[in-house]
Amino acid sequence: MKIKSYFMALVGCFIPKYCVACKSRLADTEQILCSRCLCTLSYSHITNHEDNIAARLFWGRIPVERAYFHFYYRHDAPSKNLLMALKYGHLPTIGTLWGKTMATELIKTKFFDEIEAIIPVPLHWLRKLERGYNQSEQLARGIAEVTGIKIDNKLVHRAHYTFSQSKKSVRERAENMQGKFRSGKARYKHVLLVDDVLTTGATLNSLAEAILLENPHVKISILTLAKA
Repeated sequence: MKIKSYFMALVGCFIPKYCVACKSRLADTEQILCSRCLCTLSYSHITNHEDNIAARLFWGRIPVERAYFHFYYRHDAPSKNLLMALKYGHLPTIGTLWGKTMATELIKTKFFDEIEAIIPVPLHWLRKLERGYNQSEQLARGIAEVTGIKIDNKLVHRAHYTFSQSKKSVRERAENMQGKFRSGKARYKHVLLVDDVLTTGATLNSLAEAILLENPHVKISILTLAKA
């Protein structure tokens, strides 16, 4: 272990690690974000997974068993740089690390009880080719590593390429996501949908509808890293 620590310290001298938010150099014990930026994140502190701000987004649309997001997205805070680095910074390890972080916190509760598969929101193959990876799948990998729940990234595929939704209204987002996913049949009783950011819920709603169309008796839970 000492040899490994010395080696990592030596590597850090030549290839220093920097905080993705403030660009300050990270200490040997820090990853992705420095301690100062980590402390400024607006954590959700959700304890009731059945009735909270995330779950209510889907009321009247799809039945959701549990919902959780880890922190709030802020345009003028480290959370923005963190999510931008995850999506566009060619840093897939960010997703794996934060997936583990969320799962480590939630596994202390009953959030993962009876969940049989993790379904990351699929990217269109062209989008995945552009980025080199699916950030939602990276989050799912971290969650799976902690919980032991398997990832199923073949059940659902993205049927159409979707342009950025960042400047669309709530109605436009919903219309833009209609019919974008296709699902196969599965014997799961309960699945967990994973995405990076929850905004209006249009993407996850469309994904859930596609799954329920082929698997009407499956239960749906939702987990995202952030909520805008």
